[in-house]
Amino acid sequence: MPAISQSACGKAILLGEHAVVHAQPAIAIPLTSKRVKVNVEPQILAPTGKIRVISPFLDLNQDLDTLPDHHPVFQSVHLTLAEMKVIQTPSCTLHISSTLPMSSGLGSSAALAVAITRALSEFLGHPFDLETVNKIAYECETYVHGKPSGIDNTVVTYEKTIAFQKGRSIEFLEPARPLIFVLADSGVHKSTWLTVASLAQDLENRPGFVRPKLEAIGQLADQGKQAILAGDLDSLAEAINLNQGILQELDLSCQELDVLIEKALEAGALAAKLTGGGKGGHMFALVDENSLQPVLATLQEASGGKAFHTRVDPEAK
Repeated sequence: MPAISQSACGKAILLGEHAVVHAQPAIAIPLTSKRVKVNVEPQILAPTGKIRVISPFLDLNQDLDTLPDHHPVFQSVHLTLAEMKVIQTPSCTLHISSTLPMSSGLGSSAALAVAITRALSEFLGHPFDLETVNKIAYECETYVHGKPSGIDNTVVTYEKTIAFQKGRSIEFLEPARPLIFVLADSGVHKSTWLTVASLAQDLENRPGFVRPKLEAIGQLADQGKQAILAGDLDSLAEAINLNQGILQELDLSCQELDVLIEKALEAGALAAKLTGGGKGGHMFALVDENSLQPVLATLQEASGGKAFHTRVDPEAK
């Protein structure tokens, strides 16, 4: 049985985080250059069913069955084997590495689930189709985030820009022009599960305040979708900036994010906002070719070197 290698990208939500959990639309892009990689190698002499997990970035070097049931690696493997109805698993080692920061709002848990599911199903001789990978990754996300919207696992599985809304078909978006973003780490790590749960509680306690803001975020996601399809950077920038303002009103930003956002705008970014669960993690700036380098340099300095840029290009015809 040969060794198998698979990977999965990260993601950034442009518009609609948190609101998407409450059935509003959202827009997300894949971060194809930032990836979680999984190599599966057979253990020829090990007892049947022995799975070893080695991952310096997750601080793991142990057998799978010693991990707690709620651990994302355990769940990814368990759900993959259950989907395949495997009774006796060939012994193997999972080597997991990543260039994608963990717990930073960039879809690391979804990427971990997708990469493991792809690699293990291929290793066992029956690689899953994208729909099955997406289903398993969503189930894994429920253990990490409690009540995920499904947007993270979807954009990571398909590696395409998407418009997403619960209960509706996925809509893949083809940008009319290249979109360029600079992302930077606030240095604050906050659980998405906690921020999602906090907003849900706030919605229950103050529905008259919170619900209209979630609906307004959904309207901005629709505006952003039309702007992406039309190549209208001004309209997209307006939606992004207004979305950030609402997230601040909902107490989902933090001082570190606000400072990075302000610096990006001062350096010439068209728009800037947090991405992901908020209260920490990453922010992004929408830039053009002229402002890319000044904004990147500014955010590199402000984040202690934890900034990078990414592009979403129209597919070649």
